[in-house]
Amino acid sequence: MSTDPRSNLAGLAAIQAETLGSPDVCVAVLDGPVDLSHPAFRGANVTALEMPVSSDEAADRTHGTHVTSLVFGQPGGPAPGIAPKAKGIVVPVHNFRPETSAPAGNPPDLAKGIRDAVAAGAHVITMHGGGLSPDAGMLDALAKALARAAERNVLVVVAAEGDGNEHFHVPAAASTVLAVAAEDAEGKLLDFGMWGPTYRDSGIVAPGEGLIGAAPGGGTVAQSGATFAAAMVAGIAALLLSVQIARGKQADPRTVRAALLQSATPLSITQSERGKGVLRGRLDVAAAFKLI
Repeated sequence: MSTDPRSNLAGLAAIQAETLGSPDVCVAVLDGPVDLSHPAFRGANVTALEMPVSSDEAADRTHGTHVTSLVFGQPGGPAPGIAPKAKGIVVPVHNFRPETSAPAGNPPDLAKGIRDAVAAGAHVITMHGGGLSPDAGMLDALAKALARAAERNVLVVVAAEGDGNEHFHVPAAASTVLAVAAEDAEGKLLDFGMWGPTYRDSGIVAPGEGLIGAAPGGGTVAQSGATFAAAMVAGIAALLLSVQIARGKQADPRTVRAALLQSATPLSITQSERGKGVLRGRLDVAAAFKLI
């Protein structure tokens, strides 16, 4: 079933009644190139950083455009987003090609994207990709970039996807990130395959099935997966930071991360869904709002 990305998020309307996002809160989207001429972004405060893939006219913009619209799609437009009035930065680190669904991004590109996003003033970064712990050499720069983001109090929201084995995935298993797995309308996990104690402290589940977002050229498309669920959680984080500012507080991504984890609804454990048992719980927007 395809849905407006906001329709499956109980409690979102209450936050959006207070704020649609502050221009003083910045979210960076690390994904593919984006069609910022799409009507969904008309009036949005979103700019793109120059990266190697930026000038590649053959790069597929479908994925990046959809993910970005889930956060910044403007009210009344074809693909309304979660935090449309927040500031956005597009950091194209994945070179999607029309002939394949696999991104060409790698850990060093992700590391540079994180560093650039932090330098540009991001409070929240949403991203996917990375690698497994055996690839220590390739992951060193990425681990250092994540550490720098944590030092600067930047919340990195990561799509939690895997192959069903117990291992340490960078960045999804890093202790400072917020890992997000996707579920369908019935609460079944879509593509979460990682498991182990690491994810118990930093992983939550959010709606991620059939989410409608912007498509290059002016239309819309429905897509499913953890990347899209993570983008929505990044938008929620931006709203909570905006609430802090509206109430005269300092925007504090660490506090927002803690609120999202602390308020998550516990998930039941079944033998066939062992990954579900080691996530903190299911996103509860209303409960997180009360903690801010």
